[in-house]
Amino acid sequence: MKKQSLFGRWMQNNYFLFLFAVLVSLVIWIYMSFNSTDVDTTFTISDVPIQTELSDESRELGLQVFTAGEPKATVTVSGNRTVLGLLNENDITVTATAGSINSAGNYTLPVSAAKRTSRSNFEIKSYSPSTLSVTVDYFKESEFQIQDGVVIRLEEGYYGSTTMSHSSVKISGPQTEVLKIKKVVAKANISDKLSSSTEVDADLVLLDENNKEISSKMLDMSTESVKATVTVLPEKTVKVEPVFVNKPEGLNITEDMITITPSDLLIAGPADTLEKMDSVQLEPIDFSSIRNEKVDFDNLGIKIPENCKSINNYTTAKVSLDLSGLSSKRFTVDRFIVEGLSDEYSSTVTSKSIDVIVIGSKSNLEKLSASQITAVIDTSDSSGKTGSVEMPVNFRFSDTTGCWAYGKYQANITITKK
Repeated sequence: MKKQSLFGRWMQNNYFLFLFAVLVSLVIWIYMSFNSTDVDTTFTISDVPIQTELSDESRELGLQVFTAGEPKATVTVSGNRTVLGLLNENDITVTATAGSINSAGNYTLPVSAAKRTSRSNFEIKSYSPSTLSVTVDYFKESEFQIQDGVVIRLEEGYYGSTTMSHSSVKISGPQTEVLKIKKVVAKANISDKLSSSTEVDADLVLLDENNKEISSKMLDMSTESVKATVTVLPEKTVKVEPVFVNKPEGLNITEDMITITPSDLLIAGPADTLEKMDSVQLEPIDFSSIRNEKVDFDNLGIKIPENCKSINNYTTAKVSLDLSGLSSKRFTVDRFIVEGLSDEYSSTVTSKSIDVIVIGSKSNLEKLSASQITAVIDTSDSSGKTGSVEMPVNFRFSDTTGCWAYGKYQANITITKK
């Protein structure tokens, strides 16, 4: 067998073959690099921002250019391969230029492209678009209340209300477009029937006077969506009950004597609150202001418990009270007592008597005498007063029921410090 040459042995060595391949590749790359840098080629740059320019005259009139979104251009350039490899959208300016425009409207502007510096070693071969549609108008900003347009479905026996994370939105842009907006609605659709509270993202929709949707492409909005919180509560029907102060014991207000409108109320609220509630109360009616006649109390406030809501939207009620079946009689009262005076003080009643009108049934008034009525002078609000002062008087009845004093009364007393 012939002895292998040194080169043959190297060719059978894997490590040598690897080094040899790397060396050959490096030589080829260097050769190609040095011999291709002078070769011109083309390159396309996308997403070059299109700038818009108005004349000084147009700007002095207050006009501005508005476009739908941020317009971009595509530019094809040619030049040295190495130079083009370093280019990006910042090396080219694309401009849509408007001449002297003196009125608002829609315009088509010519588009041009240029190198940012003339020394740049490349050429612009082509670009698109060649024109740009714009709106020239005055700038306007307005604030709109956001209306609820969230569609919900509820399980039977539940009530739902929607609140938005934002109550209003600021919208700015071309005056003509902003003036078209008549309302802004937060829209979302919850398909499932609800028995508990939930949240949903609602998109803001701009509507004109005919409830047709307006495009917001040329408008800037402080927010384009809101978080809608749907609060779901159980509901219950409860009675509306009157409340009386200074009502005499033994006086029975029968159904034919009183009418309450509304007589009941549909309430939504937390389940544990509704379980304990069978009625809601009205603002109190003071019997001292009522005579033996028919009287109406309008707009008495309904006391809705905290965290509850009147689904009927009633917040007040009307009470008609017919006491015309009762009688009245005047008495002269000369029995006085003083209550509410601090131990540091003493008092002397200087009023000798007081005339009072008493309301009650005819039979009770016939049995009542002045000796059964006591004038109670309340000094709890005297606040350290001394000397001769006038204080409010209430009346207390004994040995009879169902009578009350009509009107406001006062008596004179002298207060001295002990």
